[in-house]
Order: sequence, then structure tokens, then C-alpha cells
Amino acid sequence: MILLDQTSCNLLKYLIELEEPETIMTISRATNQSRRKIYYHLEKINDALADVGEVISSRPRVGIVLTAYQKELCQALLEGVDPYSYVMSMTERMQLTVLYICIAKERVTIEKLMELTEVSRNTVLNDLNEIRNQLASEQYQVNLTSTKAQGYFLKCHPLNKIQYVHSLLYHIFVEGNHSFVMILTEKIKAFIGEDLLLSDDLQDFLNQRVQDVEQDLGKKINRHEIKFMLQVLPYLLLSCRNMALNEEEQEDLKREFTLIRKRIEYQAAKNLNSNLQATFGLQLNDIEISLLAVLLLSYRKDRDIHATSQDFVQLKEAIDEFIWRFEVSSHFEIENKEDLLRNLLTHCKALLFRKTYGIVSKNPLTAQIKEKYAELFAVTKSCAVILEEAWLISLTDDEVAYLALHMGGFLKHNHAEKRDAKRIYLVCDEGVAVQKLLLKQCLYHLPNENLGAVFTTEQFKSVEDILDVDLLITTNDGLETTLPTIQVQPILDYEDVLNITSFVKDQALSTKGVRFSQDLERLLSQYLKDSTRTQELKNKIQKLVNEELLSTSTED
Repeated sequence: MILLDQTSCNLLKYLIELEEPETIMTISRATNQSRRKIYYHLEKINDALADVGEVISSRPRVGIVLTAYQKELCQALLEGVDPYSYVMSMTERMQLTVLYICIAKERVTIEKLMELTEVSRNTVLNDLNEIRNQLASEQYQVNLTSTKAQGYFLKCHPLNKIQYVHSLLYHIFVEGNHSFVMILTEKIKAFIGEDLLLSDDLQDFLNQRVQDVEQDLGKKINRHEIKFMLQVLPYLLLSCRNMALNEEEQEDLKREFTLIRKRIEYQAAKNLNSNLQATFGLQLNDIEISLLAVLLLSYRKDRDIHATSQDFVQLKEAIDEFIWRFEVSSHFEIENKEDLLRNLLTHCKALLFRKTYGIVSKNPLTAQIKEKYAELFAVTKSCAVILEEAWLISLTDDEVAYLALHMGGFLKHNHAEKRDAKRIYLVCDEGVAVQKLLLKQCLYHLPNENLGAVFTTEQFKSVEDILDVDLLITTNDGLETTLPTIQVQPILDYEDVLNITSFVKDQALSTKGVRFSQDLERLLSQYLKDSTRTQELKNKIQKLVNEELLSTSTED
């Protein structure tokens, strides 16, 4: 069995996607690995393929491209990765170590950590020192401490620990390698022992109760946020139970949650606790109920019937001024301002609770928004100072990018005359802001077509049989339908634009754009050694091509 770490997995995926030969030098630049490492991992892959008589080799001055059979074999290798064949990186090993320390029920010793991570004593000690150094440089004021009586534990204010553990879980479950997440969940279950919080039965129960909770709240929580919350909630509750709090510390933490008890999320959390007790005999204490309420308050909402309640008049005033400043300080024009205001109120309510309780939420689209919608981002950031001053907060670029998503979805579009227009519908589960921006992008690139509603998958399935449609554009993986469908990124890239514009012209799925970006980068890399300059030039060329496509589409 081949021993795969994250680098091995990434190289396998890269080779599977190659349609044209690439040299080892080009591959090393694209994957940000040295040629020596590429050769090393190729050797490991070839060892695994030796049993079936296959060898991946680089042809002189041509490079590597896999046959269809080799791609099947490599895909099988990826799918065969399990806890026994995956080697954790140092970062992953440290994440597993510190999470276990945060939630362990028993004293954590060096020997226990050696058994958990399957490495030597010296490696564990080095990892612990590195964890200490990282904690010292982070904002949470958390220290890794050890005593003979207690073993290893985190010394900090209880709320700081909750914030740190939530951030750690975000890095693991949202940003982590899928194979590592599988290992971590299995190892934690094995080392924590039988615990209802980690059981499949509890996960199934929580999934079934989501709609009831949303009905209690009068809100629709973003589906990605709900998925993440259900993944991490057991670990957060275990980390609460891991804290040995005296009476004074408990009262101090309860005071931190005073604001929460006035909100309907706290009552919804209490209702869920009653159901847990009735079904499993599992009872959450007041601190754990308050933590659940914080999560319900902090995660992004797609809908909120309470957004315009009198409780948030001052919030509305600041957002009104933000929208006004956005229009007067830029050439952008906004339509449907009342809808925009309602969406921003819904978003900013959750934003303020995240800020208050230090709940991390990153935006995976920030880099794309800053690159493709630089002016929109810049104007939003300059106007967001109004919100920062009104609410005494500091907004990160991720948070500004979320605001830009909302603003972009309500910018006015000049409608072109439409003749022989195709009927196009969008399917997107990424939340209201992304849905709005996706529609605006499609309107921009397809000015002569009829773009209809933006559906979630659930909404689409309920009307699929009665839709009269020429094309579906979706951001979702594996949308099951017999209708013509193109999958795109939430922020359209150049291949997406090529695909949808080619389809509209030719009424057939185009393959022109599928490898355009990689082919262009491969060509430029033969003339430019600096990968940064290659990327910059590629982006400029793609932008020109994109503008030419739009110009041609409009003329037609």
C-alpha cells in the first residue's frame, strides 16, 4: 500500500487533470514543490502501480501526461487512501494533538500523545514546543501548560478557549484535507472512548432537527454554515466539559453570555436541549446551551423574518448611511434598495455577534472578488468605515468581501434588446449574496439572453418537471438532471465564461475553454521563469479575451 501524505495526494490530482504533457519543471512551478520532491513522489506512485505493470515516466523535452488507463489507476489510489495509508503532515499532527488536549476526559501525557500520533517521543516534544510558539503569536491569549497532576492542558479564560477551539475546528474541517479529517475523527473517537456526543445517532438526530430549529427562529441559516456547525458542535461541547471551572469562573462565563439570553436563539437552543434529553437522556448545562445559541446567532442567514424589527433600528441607520455613501462616492447605481437593506441587516446582525464572541468566519471568495471586482471591493472597503465607527469594530478583508457580494448583487444592469433569447436558469446553494452576484455576472456576460430565477437545489427539484429551459448554470457539484447544464465557479472564471458563451452561440457544450487557462500558463512558462510574472501576464491576457468575448456576444 502506497503511503500518501497531502503532497502525494495533490500531485496525483494534478496529474489526473492534465490533458497535455507538462515537464517536471512546469509541474514543480504549478504545485509549488521542488523538482526533487516531484521525482520523489512520482517514485512512490510508480511503486504502487508496479503491481499492474504501469509506470508514469517523463519523456525528454515533452513531459508527463497520463493515459486514460493510468488516470483510472491513479483515481483508484486516491480513493483507496485511508487512516492506515495516509501520513499526516506536521501541521496536521499538531492540529490533532491540540484538539485532543482541548477535549480529552483524562490526563494527557506524552505517552498518550505518542500513541495518538504514532510518532516518537522527540517528535511529540518538538510538536508541543511548536504549538506553544504558535499559541504565543495568536490573538486568543491561550497557553499550553503541563503539570504532573493534570498533564497537558490549555490555560486561558474559558471564553478564549471556546474561541480558539472554534477557530481550530474551522481550519481542520473547512480548510483541511479530506483524508486527514477522516483520520482525525476516527482517532478522536477511539481515544475519547464511547461518548454520545461523537455518535452517528446524535449527528442523524441533529440533522433531522435543523428545520425545527429554523422554524423556531424564523430564519434560514446558510447550508454551508449549518453543515459546519453540526460537524464541530460535538467537539465544542466536549471542550466545554474538558474545562475544570470553579464557581467564580462559571459565573464569569455566564455573565459573558448575558446578552444571548435575551434572544430567540437561546430559547431555540433550550428547546433543542429538551429534545436531546427526551431522546438520548443527554442534558446540556446553561453554558453549553448559551454556546449553542451563540453559534445560531453568529452563522450567516439566507433569510430572517426579524431583520427589520425595532430591536435593530440603530443597525439599520448605520447601514442606510453605508448604502448612501456607497452611491455618492462611486459611479455604481443600486436597484431594489429595500431588498438590499434587508439582506444587509440579516448579514450584519450575524456579523456583530461573530465579532462580539470571536467566532471565526472566512470567505473563500475573497481573493477572487479582490481580483475580478477590484473597484467594487475598494469602494465597499472605503465606505465600510461608517460601519466600523458606528459599531466600534474592525472589519477584515473577508468581511468586506461579504459586504461587496451583497452590494454587487444589487447593482443596476443595462438591459439589452433580446431577440431569439435562450431561457437560462441558475441553481446555487451558496447563499443569497452569492446567488445575487452570480445572476449579475451572468447578466453581464449574456446580455441578450433571458435569465430567469435563481434556485436552490431544493427549489429547482420542486419545479424541474415544469421548467421550459435551454440551459442551467449551477455552482453545485453533481446536480442530477437531464437538462443541459454547465457547472461554474461562484465567481466566474475565464473558462466558465468561454463555456457559457460558447453554449449560447452553438447550442452545444463547448470544450474550448476547459483547458484554456492551463494551456495559456504552460505556454507562458516556457518564456518566463518567474511564476508570479507568468500568473500576472496570464490574468491580463485572459481579461482581454474575456472582454473580446463579451464584445462579440453583444454585437451578435
